[in-house]
Amino acid sequence: MTLLKYSFSLTPPAPPPAPAKHTYAYSEFTLELAHLWRLMPTAEEKTLNFVSDADGAAIIVSVDFYDIPAEKAQATAEFAVERRLDAVRQLAEGPVTVLHRAIAPHSSGGGLEMSLAVEPEGGHLHLFLGYVTARKVLNFTMICPP
Repeated sequence: MTLLKYSFSLTPPAPPPAPAKHTYAYSEFTLELAHLWRLMPTAEEKTLNFVSDADGAAIIVSVDFYDIPAEKAQATAEFAVERRLDAVRQLAEGPVTVLHRAIAPHSSGGGLEMSLAVEPEGGHLHLFLGYVTARKVLNFTMICPP
């Protein structure tokens, strides 16, 4: 007869260490990015530019402060989304496919959330997320390979 001896630990293994991140705190938001993203200087006020050479991608965060009456929030959001789309169309060398476009109330009830995803033919994907509140328009754009 063969006797088998078996044991196991009831203590789960320690989780692997979290990858190091850069944290960018701004009065309107906090952004955490992996170390492969680097902050690029810009002459534009109220704008942050990040680049990841490893991903071939860029992130642009900007904010514009306005007094936006509730009755003009929808028109402001539509204008912002249309301008983003126009900018991509002007830079594209061919047709631009709109993959997603939406404006909806933000889940907090504090404004509107805008989103847009477009892909120029043969170009990089442009992902846009923005917010319209009573006092600002906040924009997050990512440009990345398809």
